[in-house]
Amino acid sequence: MKQYESSLPVFHINQFFNGPAVATGVFQDRSGKVVNRFIMYLLGTWQTDSVGSLSEKFLFLDNDGKASQAERLWQLQVTGDHKFTATAQGSAGDIVGLAQGEAEGFAMRWRYTVRQPVGKRFFNLRVDDWMYLIDKDHVVNRSKMRFLGFFVGDVSIEIHRLADTPENRKAMLQLPRVGDPVPV
Repeated sequence: MKQYESSLPVFHINQFFNGPAVATGVFQDRSGKVVNRFIMYLLGTWQTDSVGSLSEKFLFLDNDGKASQAERLWQLQVTGDHKFTATAQGSAGDIVGLAQGEAEGFAMRWRYTVRQPVGKRFFNLRVDDWMYLIDKDHVVNRSKMRFLGFFVGDVSIEIHRLADTPENRKAMLQLPRVGDPVPV
């Protein structure tokens, strides 16, 4: 993280994830094959500068044309200079334990465990999640996932903030659906 400490613009989690945003992304397996695409609606709300929540609503699309939806609600806590923690709950039911994060300059990194189904079994994958603030309204996100130390795949996401209007806030509370245009 120290390599980014003097870079600009500075990534403040409580500023970028405050209000509505939308994201699109892909999951690639360890061979590089895209096995899942998704749209995510986000809505961040902060009770104070250090305590907030981030709602995520997902529409997943697999290569066979099957769609599924999930929701996750992160509870965020800025714990000190450049550091934060988070817990999550929701229908995704996939985050295990406490996420730990830090930010320096335009970069933010957090690490957590996600419980993922493979067939009829579940595996706990360690996620190394890096976000890079491009400007006040755009973030590029790259996550690497490992199981027992072995690389299993990665996620690439583009996140952009929407105008903070009542209409956009209301839209981010809905689950994305197949065929709906992605808000811009």
